[in-house]
Amino acid sequence: MPRSASAVGTSSLKWVTSFDPSEKERALRAEATSWDTSNPADATEGDIPIVDVGDYFATGSPDALAEAAHALNRASEDVGFHQLIGHGVSATRIADTFAEVRRFHALPLETKQQINIDNPDWPISGAGYLPIGERRLPRRAKGNLNEAFLIKSDRDIAMEDNQWLPDEVIPGFRAAIELFAREVSDLALRLLPVYAVALDLDPDFFAPAFKDPFWRLRMTHYPPDLERDDDEFGIAPHVDTTFFTLLLQDSPGLTIFSAARGEWINVPLLPDAFVVNSGELLRQWSNDRFLSTRHFANNNNSGQARYSIPLFFNATGDYPMTCLPSCTDENNPPKYPTISYLESQGVVQGE
Repeated sequence: MPRSASAVGTSSLKWVTSFDPSEKERALRAEATSWDTSNPADATEGDIPIVDVGDYFATGSPDALAEAAHALNRASEDVGFHQLIGHGVSATRIADTFAEVRRFHALPLETKQQINIDNPDWPISGAGYLPIGERRLPRRAKGNLNEAFLIKSDRDIAMEDNQWLPDEVIPGFRAAIELFAREVSDLALRLLPVYAVALDLDPDFFAPAFKDPFWRLRMTHYPPDLERDDDEFGIAPHVDTTFFTLLLQDSPGLTIFSAARGEWINVPLLPDAFVVNSGELLRQWSNDRFLSTRHFANNNNSGQARYSIPLFFNATGDYPMTCLPSCTDENNPPKYPTISYLESQGVVQGE
């Protein structure tokens, strides 16, 4: 049976029969402001587990799947983060995508503002350019010291529905980002059997839930040498609301809370590896078995910019996530109500 997660430093918020997304947002914000993020330490060997899916992806064998799932289980129950290798996204594709993201953020501000995320004339919300100092994603009292370009996809949102600059403004950018988005969202789908087996489920258990997954790709730029107060961050402390998040970073800057060490630790850069963490929705779906670990990000590189590319991955927006059968029994009843991603975000179907 799964262990209790009550003592490992995750959010202690629980909803048994109802869910109020606004109240959860307020509670998470209040909780985040209580975290002492000063004086993080460097990670040591073993603090951030490595999960290698290369053998499983190459062979598809049950033994390779079981081995990858075992490593994922330990990482997800004990840490909430891991470094993913053997994922099949080439080093060339990663390097090319970072180059495209740098090209975008090198454009003049007035050009990027043409596709501002709050464009009142664009029918799709939450996609476009997010300027420096925004107090969203995550929502905090002080602005996040980064700028970002975001695209998203679900059953009703295709690539052409996102905001894009004309190709003559930044030739080849859209094609390169769409190609990368397809590869990484396909990777996320290929990982689902590993998550299922790690949770003592059949390998194809999650397939119906992710028939049309909702995902958001964020291409983030942390400018160099911005003055920052102690309560200001590149990305403020938070927990993700996702099923899981796949992150690429071109330099260190991510800091997570290590429950085992009882302190914040800096995640090292492992070239071409994805840093992966489970989010609140997977934590609730697994009845607190998999962790949702607090984290934040800064640019700690004097004189140099930092870039990161996270994919926030979720089930189909309206899929009802009922407590996983392997994560509950008569002695461990469900702690959370059945909920969809859209409901968790305060979206009512039909609006």
